[in-house]
Amino acid sequence: MSFTVRAVTLHAGSLDPSDDEGVESAVARLQEAVDRSASRLGLRPTYIRLAMRRPEGELGRVVKQLERLSSQVAINVGQLQPNVSPGDLEALSSAGLYASILLPEPSWGAAKAIASSIIGMSSSDPSLATRVAVNVMGEEGFVTPYYPLASARPRQELVTVALTYPSYLAQAYRSGGLGELTNAIVNAARAAEELGRSVASELGAEYAGVDLSVSPWMEDSSLALVEEVAGVRMPRPGFTSGVRAVNEAIARASASVKAVGFNEVMLPVGEDSKLKARVSEGEVNARYLAMLSGVCVAGLDMVAVPADEAGIAGLILDVASYSRAKGRTLGVRVIPVEGAEPGDKVDLGRFGESPIIAI
Repeated sequence: MSFTVRAVTLHAGSLDPSDDEGVESAVARLQEAVDRSASRLGLRPTYIRLAMRRPEGELGRVVKQLERLSSQVAINVGQLQPNVSPGDLEALSSAGLYASILLPEPSWGAAKAIASSIIGMSSSDPSLATRVAVNVMGEEGFVTPYYPLASARPRQELVTVALTYPSYLAQAYRSGGLGELTNAIVNAARAAEELGRSVASELGAEYAGVDLSVSPWMEDSSLALVEEVAGVRMPRPGFTSGVRAVNEAIARASASVKAVGFNEVMLPVGEDSKLKARVSEGEVNARYLAMLSGVCVAGLDMVAVPADEAGIAGLILDVASYSRAKGRTLGVRVIPVEGAEPGDKVDLGRFGESPIIAI
């Protein structure tokens, strides 16, 4: 079992999303740089991503301009204000684009405004909510290769990389415990780093680092790794200690490479087959997953819940409180489903069916 480079992301801080020709040129340059580097190194990323700063022009117009490019690379239009309309969010997501919403302050008013917009955008198609997340720290210019929270810093051109490697790490843990797990993180990160530095050099950009987060993709399950390290099933007592142990291994590995972004265990329900199955058993609710973010998880991610505005706003505020206690940026990506009850399932497009869980 090996690892893959999940994404190479260009954070184009000098690029205005409303500059159609500039974005088109950046997309072409990025694709060429990744192709040359991947061919030379024999390591090709699953995704190529372009993250930008907040549009200066009207969001609807920017969305129409960028839609034709969204099939070439994954485009994030940056960080939006909490008063963004449901219609703008729906248009953005329908066009295949991504964005994050900044929570400027942990207040009920701001959280409810965001919850209302997300519920509104997903009312016709819940899968649209998979492209939008809330930056609960309200941190401008947060740099990570992970979408939808990826953004750009003004006047800076940065390159970041991410990995998909839960099964690779689980195999290392079985062979040599936490020490070998740490070594495996370093080995994978160095390979990804070589690709990232090469792409940055091709673009004349700065290499900002690798996000060492353990993030799943369906059968390559983060939950499987954590349960193996913990020795118990989620949500049994002791499970959190397993998540923390993996996070500590990530922290040790970060001393050997240039790390950027979250660098934590990620448990996105809609992207992890084993986690989908576990929450379908009914013992895990959204509050439990949110509480994990206070200790050792990068936020509340890809969680389908009933379309309860107050409940979703409360989840945003809870994760915001954990974010401030940790002093680190966390994200919230929930998928509201109107008329649904816990135990139902929802079709999230390329993510397949996902269970709806109680808030």
